[in-house]
Order: sequence, then structure tokens, then C-alpha cells
Amino acid sequence: MKLLIRNICQPENTNPYGTGHGGWITTQIAHGGIYYSQIVSGGAAVLTDVNVKFKSPMHLGKFICIYGDVKSVKGSKMTFSLEARRVELNKKEVLVAAGNLSYVAVGKTGKPRKFKANLK
Repeated sequence: MKLLIRNICQPENTNPYGTGHGGWITTQIAHGGIYYSQIVSGGAAVLTDVNVKFKSPMHLGKFICIYGDVKSVKGSKMTFSLEARRVELNKKEVLVAAGNLSYVAVGKTGKPRKFKANLK
């Protein structure tokens, strides 16, 4: 899997118990996917499907790393396998959430566009 983005869990990203809010974690995964979709499709894309399962908590002050792999590319649709991992002080990474997200490449008018996939 390729490292797509890295971010830190701030107080505003946590619930009252100090663990990362699920909505924030899902947003980080979606941001990693949109970045990857732009690389693969060579332009703009929009999120169309989200299927994420949470595995362990994200903690305040820890880094979250988003990794991804291309699962499929068909027409204007791309599906990625994405993972969120927290980085512990010993540099060990722990799986926080994983799932499949789909994106559709769009042109300037917002309509789906076909593209030649960049799968490097």
C-alpha cells in the first residue's frame, strides 16, 4: 500500500473521551482517496461510495497515516482499498480503520469523464 497522507489528531478531532471522532477518521480516509483518485485519473474526481470498518481507536496527539491501493478502474469509476493507521511512539503502526471507497472522475462541467489510468 502507498502512503497517501499523514495528519495529527488534534483536540477538535476527538470525542469527549479523547479518542478520534469516527467522522474525522472517515474524512481523513476520504481525503487520502481523493488525492489518490487525482493521481490515477489525472484530474478532478468526486467521492461516490464509502464502506469503512473501525478496528481500534485513534488517540489524541497521535499521527494518522492513510494508505491505499487501487482495487479497480472501470470507465470513469475508481475503487480503492484504504487504511488508516495510528503511529505509536515506538513507530509501530496500528490499524484504526479500513475500507473501500469509490470515486468518479469528472470534467469541468461535473459530468463523468473517461481517462487513461495512471497505475504507477
